[in-house]
Order: sequence, then structure tokens, then C-alpha cells
Amino acid sequence: MKYRNLSIWRNIDKPLLIMYLLLSVIGYFIMYSSTFKGLNIQTDFWSTNYGKQLIWIIITFFAGFFILLLDGSFIKNTAYFTYGFVLLLLILVLLMSPTKGARSWFYFSGFSIQPSEFIKLALSLSLAKLLSDVGSRFQEFRTKLTTFFMIIIPALLIAVQPDPGTMLVFACFIFVLYREGLSGNFLLIGLFTMLIAVVGIFLKASNSVFYLAGNAISGNIFFGFILILGFIFSFLIIRYFVLPRYRKQKIQRLIIITLLGLSISGGVNYVYDSVFSERHRTRFQVMFGIKEDRKGAGYNIYQALSAVGSGEGFGKGYLKGTLSNDKYKHVPEQNTDFIFCVLAEEWGFLGSFTFISLYLSTLIRMILIAERQRSKFTRIYGYCVSGILFFHFMINIAMVIGLAPVIGIPLPFFSKGGSAILSFGLMVFILLRLDSERKVVLR
Repeated sequence: MKYRNLSIWRNIDKPLLIMYLLLSVIGYFIMYSSTFKGLNIQTDFWSTNYGKQLIWIIITFFAGFFILLLDGSFIKNTAYFTYGFVLLLLILVLLMSPTKGARSWFYFSGFSIQPSEFIKLALSLSLAKLLSDVGSRFQEFRTKLTTFFMIIIPALLIAVQPDPGTMLVFACFIFVLYREGLSGNFLLIGLFTMLIAVVGIFLKASNSVFYLAGNAISGNIFFGFILILGFIFSFLIIRYFVLPRYRKQKIQRLIIITLLGLSISGGVNYVYDSVFSERHRTRFQVMFGIKEDRKGAGYNIYQALSAVGSGEGFGKGYLKGTLSNDKYKHVPEQNTDFIFCVLAEEWGFLGSFTFISLYLSTLIRMILIAERQRSKFTRIYGYCVSGILFFHFMINIAMVIGLAPVIGIPLPFFSKGGSAILSFGLMVFILLRLDSERKVVLR
């Protein structure tokens, strides 16, 4: 056993471990600063937000040490059980009383557990097992169908809570599937879908009106005409410039894409008018710069931007922030969704750049670890983890600086929340454990 433990430590990827520890330590001190109210305020340390956060970090380190002692085969063989167990928790949590309008947490003696944070880990393991099992081929329809339902079922359960931010994280798995053989056409269709949706929401949010032959036409109807004209133009190009034996296939794809675009445009029109509340519509108007609502839906964004900008080049210094701590409550949710404001105000552009560089270096290291594997299971899992962390990082930062709507996505290793701290930490430790076996595990 002693030799085995030494072997694990010798083969563990120390750069990734060091970067994870750095992010965890920096994240804790930033979270502490976000709840700082002054040294003159005395309170029970372990009952504070930063006290509870420290407890979760310690639990994560102990759990991570335990994971390093497990065999990689045990982690792989229990993947479906883990997925099923967390899926059951997602169902049971819907029976709980709502908190802030969502049924997302179990509560135990002052602590809360959020199953939606752990389903990302469980799904990563189960997808890796499904796609790496002997005889499993992603190109087969049955495997694609199983993969689809494995992703969509927890996503729908999370949508019911409702927790749209966490639900959107599941979109990151398309990049994992692309790495494993998913046609690039799906990525193009996904980008096309996002583009149509964004344009459609912008046209509705701005109440755009176009005039055609003296008649006023709403922006979305005009956009539909543009899509149809694009279809006609593309059809003529295929008809006269594509070889006859390829025309039928190209035209079929063109019809599907055009119908998809029209459906999305019409769907956005309906959802914006009938599903979105006035608050959601105002948020989109604020995000697109159509409307200013500094005391309403745009309050969080404007407060966050003022805190980020006040840090300037070098920041105000640790614990010296005046806009992003708990004492003045200038920025709402400054220790969860908007915790990046604390870093930007206290450490300025230089500190923010250093943090972003460290985070991106961690993600790149994970991808390099995934690519060097002979084990397909570890490679797929590594891409899942890096995709999840990248999506959280990208959306959270974009949300804080006003480039994305406020949808409640935490910043990994920084935002307050024990479930997130534990689940992200377990993701990293499992990857470290699986990677330590890269020289002996072939599948």
C-alpha cells in the first residue's frame, strides 16, 4: 500500500494540482473579502459565510485525498450508479419548499445541498463510460439516442426547478461529443440557432419596425422574409453551381436549415411575448443597450460595472473595496454570481488579467491531460470537466460585464456555495486520479 501511494503521488499531474490549489486559496480570500464588514464586527466564525465556505473547502480536500486512494476502475464502474443516484435527488428536490422561487436545495442544520451541481459530475462520468465501453460506437444511432436522453433528462428536471443558468451549462457537452465524432454540421447548426435566437430577441426587445412598399412590418416578420430570400438565393446557387449528383443532398439540408430558422424566429416571437415576464424583457433591453433601468432590471449590471471600473489599473487593495463588499451592499449577490467584482475592484485590471490567465492555463492543462490519455474514458471525462469549467467561467465573466443576461451561474472555486465548491473540486481530483494511471490503463 505504501508503494502504491508513492506511485500515485509520483504520477499525479502536479501543475494541475498546484493551479487548482491556487484557485481555491485565492477564491476563498476573495469570498472572505466579499463578506467583509470591518474588523470591529465580532461574530461566530463558523456561522459566517466565509466560515461555512472554509468548512466546505476542507471537506473537499479530504474527499479529494480519499479519491486519490481509489482505483480508477472503481470510479468508472460506479459511474452509472452515481448518475442514477443524483438523478433521483433531482427528482426528490422538486418536492422541497421553494427558496427564492426555485426548488433546488435540500437543507440540513444550516447547510444546503444542491443536486444540480453534482449532476454535472455524474453526467461527465456516465458519458465517459457510455462512449468508452467496448463495442460502443458514437456513430451508431442507438448510442447517439442514449447520449441524448442521458443529457436531456437532467436538463429538463433542472428546468422545472427552475434553474435556467445551470440548465444552459449542459450545452457544453456538445463540444465533448464533437471531439468524439459528432458531425461538425451539428456545431454549425448550433451556432446558426444561437445567431437566429439572438437576432430575434434583439428585434423583439427593440420593437424594430421596417417599411416595405410603405407598409410597416415588425422586425421578426421582416427577418423571416430575409431568411426566405436567403433560401431562394442559396437554392439558385445549388441549382446552377453544384454538381447534379450532390444537389439533392444539399437542397435537403438547405430546407431543414431554413425551416429551423423560421421556427426559431417564430418561437422567439411567441416566447418573448407570452412566456417572458416584463422583468425578463427589460433585462434583455438593458443588455442590448436599448433601455436604461438603473433602479430596476438593470440594477445588478450597472452596480457590477461601476465596481469593476472603480478598480482601474491596480485596484484599491485587499479588503479596501467600497462597492463590492457586504458592508455597503453596493453590488447585490457580490459573493455568488458577481464575485468577480470583488477581484476587479480590489486588484484592478492587473489582478483580473492574472486571474483570467491562471484560469485559462488551468483549462488548457486539463485539455492537454485529456489528449495524452490512452484511456478513452479518461480522455472523454477530461473534456467534460474542462468544458463545464470553461462554460461557467465564460458566462459568469460575461454576465458581470454586461455581455450576457444575469442567469445565475457561479464562478468555479470563487463563488459562495458548498455544493459548487465540492462538486468542482471532486471533478478535478477524479481527473488527477484517472490521469495518474495513464501509463497502465489502456481503455
